[in-house]
Amino acid sequence: MITSYTIQMASKISGVGVHTIRAWEKRYQALVPSRDGSGHRTYTKSDIEKLMLLSELCLLGYTISKVAKLSILELKELLKDLGKTEEVIEASEFNLVKEKPHVDPRDSQGILTFALKAYKIDVINQEIGKLKSLITPREMAFDVLLPLSQEIEQLVASGSYTNSQEQLIKSFLRFHSNTSLYRTNERKEKGTINVLLAGIDSEESDLALISAGLLCNHYGYNFTFFCEALSSEALSESINFLNSNIVILCTSKTLQASDKIYIQSYLDKLANRSGHNFELILNANTNLVFDKIATKRFAILKTLDNLDDYLISKN
Repeated sequence: MITSYTIQMASKISGVGVHTIRAWEKRYQALVPSRDGSGHRTYTKSDIEKLMLLSELCLLGYTISKVAKLSILELKELLKDLGKTEEVIEASEFNLVKEKPHVDPRDSQGILTFALKAYKIDVINQEIGKLKSLITPREMAFDVLLPLSQEIEQLVASGSYTNSQEQLIKSFLRFHSNTSLYRTNERKEKGTINVLLAGIDSEESDLALISAGLLCNHYGYNFTFFCEALSSEALSESINFLNSNIVILCTSKTLQASDKIYIQSYLDKLANRSGHNFELILNANTNLVFDKIATKRFAILKTLDNLDDYLISKN
């Protein structure tokens, strides 16, 4: 049984580069490795666990000089203060042979919320980057994208975020979410229902649209995703070409009375120009009541939960 590890092994297991390990030892005394008979550094399991914890804290904004000499227990306490749960922290304990632990994305919400408020883009990028390969598309929609979108909305409303800051953060969210959006779904064979997803405005639809796409992916639907708002003419041609059974129009914007004329006209044109029946879903937060449209199968789903229930019922 291996009880000591070379610096190359320690680097590969911990994810910390060899040069970084040497720098942390020499400059900050983070580790004091033993030496073998040839004078080469050797590391214990505890050393590697500490490297993993140090790396995590540095990614979350700490400087190595502040945490290098702390014990493993103290490092774990810092992670708890940043929102990591006991289960997640203990799951990171180094073990050469173990199953990949279940990851609950809600455990990262505290860190992501803190990073949003502090506008720490590197932390957001790193945390979501780790999550996206470990969670389902549905979890990405509900436990990452939805709460972060709501937090961004509040930060913008309070004046804490400028328009450019909002755009940049949303760009990172789109980038990471698209990985899950187009991930191959191996849960079941694709069915015969074809879903078309589109926005009804260019600026307020993107994250809501991506969330809807994530749910379609999760439940194994055939779906086509338009990342930008299309005219009713262009969208109706797409519906006919793709033989869409369900059309979902999304917006993050809360629709007001002033939006009714435009939305009603858009829905009518879309239904009248399309050559076959389909279910038309408007996923938007609104209390507006629209007139009957030509498809005769129209519903407004106000929340992501409502849309989730609808997709489950059709599956």
